[in-house]
Amino acid sequence: MSVALELSGRRMLVVGASSGVGRAVAELSARAGARVVLAARRRDRLDAAAEALTGAGHTAFALACDVTDEAQCRSAVAQAIERLGGLDGFVYASGLSPLCLLAEAGQADWRSVLDVNLIGASLVTAAALDALRASHGRAVYVGSYSERQTLPGIGLYSVSKKALSALIEAWRMEHPEVDFTKVVLGNTMGTEFAEGWGRERTLAITKLWIDRGLFPAPKMMPLANAAEAICAVLAVRGHVDEIGVMPRLHDLQLET
Repeated sequence: MSVALELSGRRMLVVGASSGVGRAVAELSARAGARVVLAARRRDRLDAAAEALTGAGHTAFALACDVTDEAQCRSAVAQAIERLGGLDGFVYASGLSPLCLLAEAGQADWRSVLDVNLIGASLVTAAALDALRASHGRAVYVGSYSERQTLPGIGLYSVSKKALSALIEAWRMEHPEVDFTKVVLGNTMGTEFAEGWGRERTLAITKLWIDRGLFPAPKMMPLANAAEAICAVLAVRGHVDEIGVMPRLHDLQLET
C-alpha cells in the first residue's frame, strides 16, 4: 500500500468486487482496517478473494449479488448490513461495456448496459440508504473519462456513465445527509472492460478510431492507483463531489 489510509473499523460494501477495480478496492479497504463485504454475480471469485483476505487476518465476507435483479440487490445489502452491524460506505464498481455502434444496438443491448451501469447503482443505493443515513456515510460510484469523449462503438457505455452522473446528483439533492461521490477513472489495467468484444469487432472499431484521428491515449494506470483514489475518498471526513484520476506519463504503455 503506497499511500497512508486509515479505515479502521469502517463497515464497507463493495459491489462488483469479483474482479478489476471493485476487487482492488475491497482488498485495499480491508488492508486499511475496514470490515468489508464483497458482492458480485460470480460467487466463486468472491469466495476466493474473501478467503485470501481473511487468511491474511482481515475481516471480509462474500455475498452473491446480480445487480440486474432488484430482489438480490436488496437481499445482498440487507445481509451486508446485518453482518457488519451497519454500513459506513459502499462502492459501486459494477460496469458493462459492449462494443456496439448505435445503429446496430437493439433494445436488449440498451437494457443490459443500463441495468448494470445505471439502474443497479440506484437499486443498491436505495437498499443502503437508511444505513448510510444512520452513519452519515458515503456512497462512491466509479465513473469513466469515456463519458467526456464518446468514441464510436462505446456510445452505450458513455451514455450510461453520463446518466450515472445525473443519478448521483439526484440522490445528492434528495438526501444531503449522505455523501455521494463519483470517482472518474482514466484507462486502467487489469479490468474486464473489453471482455467479450471479439477480435474482428475490435479491429474494425479500432480502424474507425484511427481513420478519424480518435484513437484513445495508450497510457494506462495500474489498478492500485484507482483503488487508492477510491479508498482515499472513503477515508475523507467531509464532502467530496467528484474526483478524476488519470495515468501518469511514466505509467505503463498499452501492450500491442
